[in-house]
Amino acid sequence: MNISSHPPLTAVFEHMPGCWGCKNTDSLFVHVNQEFADLVGATSPDALIGKTDFDMPAALSAYANTFQQQDKQVMQTGRCMRVLNIHPYPNGQWHAHVFTKVPWYDDNGKIKGTLFHGQAINNSAILEVGQWICNAIGHESPCPPNAPLTNTHKPLPSLTTRESEVLFLHLYGKKPQLIAKVLGVSVKTVENHFANLRIKMGASSKTELVDKALECGVGFCIPNSLLKQQMALVISE
Repeated sequence: MNISSHPPLTAVFEHMPGCWGCKNTDSLFVHVNQEFADLVGATSPDALIGKTDFDMPAALSAYANTFQQQDKQVMQTGRCMRVLNIHPYPNGQWHAHVFTKVPWYDDNGKIKGTLFHGQAINNSAILEVGQWICNAIGHESPCPPNAPLTNTHKPLPSLTTRESEVLFLHLYGKKPQLIAKVLGVSVKTVENHFANLRIKMGASSKTELVDKALECGVGFCIPNSLLKQQMALVISE
């Protein structure tokens, strides 16, 4: 199915909230909505058709290989992927989105590319990914996706900025090596933060640290300091 050749369907998508679009199997943009075009500084949605992530502004094109590898994985596995994207954009501001990527099939069931949707989040946003963590490790969710966090969880011990960042990334299954790369520190430094976290939260292992963190509601909110740390982090596959 060619989305652009179905005006009624295109109109429906244009009124959906967030950024959305689709790419072909070569990761060329086939269609995007106005919100996505505005986000990346394009003059219009049509200006992006036939372009790739390498044609994006410098800060985004630096992640073009990562974006295309994600597209390839979605097409190869036929599975949904959710990515936490935090980048500086042409308007001079940093924006954080959770992008969902899914396979795009033609009428015969053959993969013809990927569909993507990005939902903006902010400093106080409660991420639905917190629900995914709980489900993945067998916990009941401490609160509904849009419920306030106050008076629901155990008090969180006072953590440093780096400790909060390490704990958040650890909850999403990220290994010390990747956490170190994202934060621009050494693996030894990350392990030192883990040691301090276990002491502060009374956890005997990294696994128990997850349990303690979820009891405190960590994982539902992004640490403010990460909202200006450029990344394209897979948080659910």
